[in-house]
Amino acid sequence: MSNMRQIESMLFNYETTSRTDFRDGEITPAVKTEYKKKPTCLTTKTKPLKYVHTLVDWKVPNVPFGLMTKPKDIVRTNPREVQVSYEKPPDPVLEEVKRTRPRLVMTPVVSFDDLDDATRKLLLDDVYTTNTMKAMREVVANATYSSVRTPLPGFPAKANPIVLQKLLPPYVSPEWRMDSVGWDSRQLRTHCDPNKEFWLARTPQCQECKDTAEDEEK
Repeated sequence: MSNMRQIESMLFNYETTSRTDFRDGEITPAVKTEYKKKPTCLTTKTKPLKYVHTLVDWKVPNVPFGLMTKPKDIVRTNPREVQVSYEKPPDPVLEEVKRTRPRLVMTPVVSFDDLDDATRKLLLDDVYTTNTMKAMREVVANATYSSVRTPLPGFPAKANPIVLQKLLPPYVSPEWRMDSVGWDSRQLRTHCDPNKEFWLARTPQCQECKDTAEDEEK
């Protein structure tokens, strides 16, 4: 029984345009065609994104910020957890070590332990800085950045992806639509309903249909 229903649906449900649209003898009221301009769509509806592994829609249509985030190599720490900043604890024996350790004298003849931290850092930077670094610092200090601009181009060009055209009916311009409707209204259309009774009442045309009809009569 299920096979017969499937066969009948395949035979009698696939109607063609020439059998359903072009009718002759049916009197129908003329419908006036009015051109209605479609409203402009300011925003396009975005397709929901899916997770590549489970194919489940994301709750937020935007791409998650940490989608491609992974743990750091070797240490394997979690990049989503902000690292806690640690302060250097005070050294209670620092002053005692400075007084008891051997003296380090450097040109000009001063002892490092007798200098404060800011003066000691200034002296070390001056002694252990190369001539190239000193020249670079002088140039940077004397340079003016008011007219310096980054040599970057303007706005980047929009992406032009390859997309398939939508399956839409042929477009008819507004000035030709009334002529098309007038031509269509002058066509002859035959009124028929190609259902199961219609096809069974017709004489079979193919040899297989004739053989089937003869077998059923026997």
